[in-house]
Amino acid sequence: MLRKVAAGLVGLGLIGGAGKVAYDRNGDAVVKITNSKTGKVQTVHISSVQGKTYSCPSGAGSKLQSYDLEEGRIKLTLLQVRAQENKIEREYPGSVAPHAVVVHYKALNHRDDRLVAAYNKEVDAHNAIIERNCKAD
Repeated sequence: MLRKVAAGLVGLGLIGGAGKVAYDRNGDAVVKITNSKTGKVQTVHISSVQGKTYSCPSGAGSKLQSYDLEEGRIKLTLLQVRAQENKIEREYPGSVAPHAVVVHYKALNHRDDRLVAAYNKEVDAHNAIIERNCKAD
């Protein structure tokens, strides 16, 4: 199962590099990815469901961290894709763009859709671990 998920994520061209996950007071994940070539650190926040707290056994935390890390990679990649989409929309507001730009924009839209679907699958898997292993406080 894990190989199948990993293979699906590889095709998305996610942000690479060393990653770390930390949690703030609200239980939100703060994901930091460090690019191994440039040393640049990118940070993204993954919000938890407000108001709900859970007690989990000791092994559940490491399982959840791996999902939070993948969610962070997907979200960072999605932010980059959307920045490119927004740039094209600003450059060609209400006008017809050249064919190459239209093709590129459609490819970005398709990648955006795939990233959103992958993100939702990661969140569903994350939540399933909580539902199976943790108890609501």
